[in-house]
Amino acid sequence: MQKVRKAIAARNGDEAERKRLFTLLRNDQWLTDNFLHRQMRKHFRHGKSSVANQFVVRSDKYATEVVDGHLVIVIHIAAKYGAPIRLTTTSSGKNVTLSGSNLRVVVKDGFTEIHYAATKGDGRLCGDQMMGIDKGYTEAFTDSDGVAHGEAFGAVLTEYSDQTSATGKARNKLYALEKKHREAGRIVKADHIKRCNLGRIKIDGRRDHTRKRLRTIAFQAAHTIVDKATVVVSEDLTSPIAKKQVWKQYNRRMSAWAKGVLADALDSVCTQRQAEHRLVNAAYTSQMDSVTGLLEGKRVADKFYRANGDVLQADHNAALNVLRRYEDTEITRFTPHQEVRRILLARSPAQLSVKRHELQAKTYQPCADKSSVQVCTGL
Repeated sequence: MQKVRKAIAARNGDEAERKRLFTLLRNDQWLTDNFLHRQMRKHFRHGKSSVANQFVVRSDKYATEVVDGHLVIVIHIAAKYGAPIRLTTTSSGKNVTLSGSNLRVVVKDGFTEIHYAATKGDGRLCGDQMMGIDKGYTEAFTDSDGVAHGEAFGAVLTEYSDQTSATGKARNKLYALEKKHREAGRIVKADHIKRCNLGRIKIDGRRDHTRKRLRTIAFQAAHTIVDKATVVVSEDLTSPIAKKQVWKQYNRRMSAWAKGVLADALDSVCTQRQAEHRLVNAAYTSQMDSVTGLLEGKRVADKFYRANGDVLQADHNAALNVLRRYEDTEITRFTPHQEVRRILLARSPAQLSVKRHELQAKTYQPCADKSSVQVCTGL
């Protein structure tokens, strides 16, 4: 509307006309004036699409019928553009409900897909436990019972990431070769390399196939968790985790991971099966000792070494800490990680002994009126 006001001011010098247009715009009556209507349509923030192989059909612009056992979708268009478009599908239409749903028609690789929204039914009943979940890389999830779910997740992701990296290095050499031929005037050779060796059909197909595999593994793992749990507690990983040492290969593999697929799987499955998904602060859950609840010990790969020398499975230890964090009233989901560290260090035996020593060193001091004593408070 600010841009429309500028257009009104620049349109003419008639003060009365400008005042009339400003009044209509301020009262949200711009539909009554053709100029204002055009300007609002012009300056409205529209969405942008990078694809040219699909379009959306509104729910009131199509009809359905069954012809020779096949569902036929009839798209109504203006008479000046010709007859309605009839799309014969491979479905019989018995289990398809399209009424009230917009359609997305996608033309891809010589065939046509018709996408529509459907209401997902209730899933099977959930379990009766409260479980903490640690989201991982090698396995999709590890629960607080020590059971790993989605064990193929890391293998699929690593295979795809390493293959993509190798393909990218080889394509860089071809890009350099294509540039060399083009600069030398061998245009036909350069065009041949670009057309036959630098396409993206296989790369895009591999990416889509891997994303579908990861999504399947994540949802299957989420279902096995909800089979046991009615409340699922997991880490809130929406904020990036700062690392002192950057491992390039690790970062590359994690960037190949469709971000949020595990969280989306938990949210969707819990909602469908009427379980609760609760998020907690993720700070230091992998570095705490789940037996004592203190920030001590050290995690190395898939093992957690306690201060007394005992060794725990690192993901199981983290899942137990996530479950414990849900009951922690001092650490909320949005507590900064510096504050979380301060709270955890304050609970350690070394900090407690220091505070006890300071408490014993203090004495009771009389107040100003000498009618009572001032008591030193401590742990």
